[in-house]
Amino acid sequence: MHEDRRSAPTGRVVGLTLAALLVVAVCAGLGVWQWHRGNVVVSEPPARQPVVPVSRVVDAGGTGADRILSADEVGHRVEVTGTFDPAVNLLVPGRALDGVVGSWVLGVVVLADGSGVPVVRGWVPTGQPAPDLPPGAVDLTGVVQPPESSDIAPSTSALPAGQTWIVSAADLVNRVDYAVANAYVTQTTPAAGLKAVPPADAGQATRRLDLRNLAYAGQWWVFALFAVVVWFRAVRDERRGGGQDDPDEPAPGTDEGPVNDAGGRDMSGAR
Repeated sequence: MHEDRRSAPTGRVVGLTLAALLVVAVCAGLGVWQWHRGNVVVSEPPARQPVVPVSRVVDAGGTGADRILSADEVGHRVEVTGTFDPAVNLLVPGRALDGVVGSWVLGVVVLADGSGVPVVRGWVPTGQPAPDLPPGAVDLTGVVQPPESSDIAPSTSALPAGQTWIVSAADLVNRVDYAVANAYVTQTTPAAGLKAVPPADAGQATRRLDLRNLAYAGQWWVFALFAVVVWFRAVRDERRGGGQDDPDEPAPGTDEGPVNDAGGRDMSGAR
């Protein structure tokens, strides 16, 4: 009875298996790493990001009323440096704060580049006039908010001079002769006589797919699969080759009969 060499792995098969496991582990690990790098890129929520100059978030001069804020720009804390336009000191009626209806106080800060940024300076109760604008240069902080649309206005009736229903560049460009940002800033620390208006939209973190890193992840996993296929074929060929190397088995295609005690061929059955 001949020993079946395929019942136990040879040293070559063991070596091939260990090499394949190493390659698969490395490729799979690199693929997972690339997946984490490319699956999502998460930015911090705007409220947790550092205060930056308003021009880095809102570009009035470059895009004007066509500018649309992205999700990670809304709610961003910004610094606004410039001077209030003395011709724009408006009340926005019908705005509630802590359950009391009153008005927002709206101004426009003119920046160094000549463009304007609407600033909600604060809130006053109904019937109270807007406080005077601070003279000279101002340096204030606030939160960027998207412009309001006309459909949120509580009424379409005409308002007295010095009032407007919404905060929008589309309205303000009819009052000034310079570009106005299509956004507004709620002042964090208002002047005396005003209450701070909390931002309605705090913004959100952004999530973006990085297709290049995702493609790299797929590449590494294909390499791992290829290594498995190569290992399988190599082991299969090794086992097949090992089965034909048994010296006690006749080569395929021979018809030699049994050998007698004298070493010659037994011809007793030949006719």
